[in-house]
Amino acid sequence: SSFFSLEFYRLIQVEISFKLKGIALQTIHARELPDCYAFQNTITFNNRAHSGKIKVYFDSDTDIQECKDWHIFNSVLQKNSQYILVFDGFVILSCLASLILCTRSIILAWRLQKRFVTFFLEKYKRRVCYADRLEFLNGWYVLVIISDVMTIIGSILKMEIKAKNLTSYDVCSILLGTSTLFVWVGVIRYLGYFQTYNVLILTMQASLPKVLRFCCCAGMIYLGYTFCGWIVLGPYHEK
Repeated sequence: SSFFSLEFYRLIQVEISFKLKGIALQTIHARELPDCYAFQNTITFNNRAHSGKIKVYFDSDTDIQECKDWHIFNSVLQKNSQYILVFDGFVILSCLASLILCTRSIILAWRLQKRFVTFFLEKYKRRVCYADRLEFLNGWYVLVIISDVMTIIGSILKMEIKAKNLTSYDVCSILLGTSTLFVWVGVIRYLGYFQTYNVLILTMQASLPKVLRFCCCAGMIYLGYTFCGWIVLGPYHEK
């Protein structure tokens, strides 16, 4: 009652903190030890600006652990979890081997490029331009290296989440999802070995710089449109 008798114009900030607990019940049907989730939630009502509209913030932190005092026999998913961890380890080893081989190829290409520049300078007394030097750099290998690094880090985070040591699902999903995108983009390289599809690959390579320049110019218009919507519609909607 003392809180609601507070004069509203003197209100600056209110924080409401509470905990919630949840149990993953679907794991019980698979005869697995269920997971208990502890959510530490904080709702903040911020009226420091005294603008007539209170800003509301919600923050949630999650902690995952195995439930205690549960008696479930014939646990099958424990073996499945081990199989998944073994598969993740195989994926990490495969990506690590791919990373080492691609890095080795780039290093050898860089050495060959230096030898070519030295030979061209000694033989013809001319310097090789920057565009010709980039011909020795295989962009597909760079894409594979980036995807391998993201896959390795994402798989390690996935194993840690499976072992209930981490709860950073967002970072893990971003890494694995982006690496999957890069892997499927890298598959386009193998289509170049077919004569029919190679025409499409060459067309994409030739048009890519012009498309990027067009995106930069069009992006200015879209960026201005975004700022306009943010300024005009921002005060009327939280999003």
